[in-house]
Amino acid sequence: MLRAFHILVVVLLWACTAYRVFVLVRRPSRSFGSVAVCLALFFLALGFTVGLPPLYLRIPWLAESPSLVRLVQPVFIVVSVFWLNMFVAHAAGLTARVIVLRTATAGTALVAMTTLFLLASPGDDAEDFVRAYAKAPFVTEYLLAYLCYFAFVLADVFRLTRRFAASAREGPMRFALRLWSIASLVGFAYTSHKAVYALGTRLDVTPPWEEGPVSTTLSGLVLVLLVVGMTAYLWGPQFEQYRTYRTLQPLWRACYDVMPGIALMPPGVRVPIDLRLYRCVIEILDGRLALRAYWDTAIAEQDGEAAALAAALAAKAREEPVEGGPAGLPALDVAGLTAVAREFRTLSAAGLPAHARG
Repeated sequence: MLRAFHILVVVLLWACTAYRVFVLVRRPSRSFGSVAVCLALFFLALGFTVGLPPLYLRIPWLAESPSLVRLVQPVFIVVSVFWLNMFVAHAAGLTARVIVLRTATAGTALVAMTTLFLLASPGDDAEDFVRAYAKAPFVTEYLLAYLCYFAFVLADVFRLTRRFAASAREGPMRFALRLWSIASLVGFAYTSHKAVYALGTRLDVTPPWEEGPVSTTLSGLVLVLLVVGMTAYLWGPQFEQYRTYRTLQPLWRACYDVMPGIALMPPGVRVPIDLRLYRCVIEILDGRLALRAYWDTAIAEQDGEAAALAAALAAKAREEPVEGGPAGLPALDVAGLTAVAREFRTLSAAGLPAHARG
């Protein structure tokens, strides 16, 4: 079960990496943030892929010394979270001095980890590395160097994402930042558990459970949350557009049934969701303007825009214009039109009022 979860995380990481690279290549303007996210995903996917036993045991230089994977994998993860830190720092508008300091911190962590691991020179047990070697000289120190840097980045990410999540204007970006905040908290649980386990084993107070399954599960959850957050602000707007489009559809269909001429293209044509939403909004607004001769201002003032629209559509279907229709109608933006569409759907589900049915 644990191996299946590991494989699932690896597949998710490579799929998200491919998606981000595809988006990066398609866009003419490649910002530092986009490149940083791609690099973070790539090294994260690489780190978790190389940690799969069926894979690293087939790599000659790792098969000769399997425990070496416990250095290679954390190095990839440190490089990955460094680029994640760079993305968050860049998005937060931190100064070049602060970014250089974070770069130096990552470099120091990598040098310390490599030096301590080579001094430790552990054996060939890569599957239960902490339990097997935590008592050996320099192994616990190596693990603490890795975990301290990981916790440092998580604290930085948590602080910055909490600060900017509330002020983010776009829903998908707020969602992504909050996911990263949650991922940071789960990451603290991962680093705390691994550090306590290593120190306990070093002091002959080894916990009764295995370290590997718990650490793999917690780190997998961190990765899923981080990866979804890294991609949410790309697919999030499309999801929001799709939701708005679905909300507007009943109102658009009611307008189209009475006034087929509002359609810019045949209804069955498949186009990207942003273009579908754009057409839907334009066609509803055009239809609304075409209903001015059937618009009852009294209904609009008494029962609201949606009721007046329903009554105008019913009057148009009967070809019964009202006397003294308005020369113009109040302007509506997408948010206002969506609110009208929701109310229209509620009226339709409950049965239109008598003056709308005629």
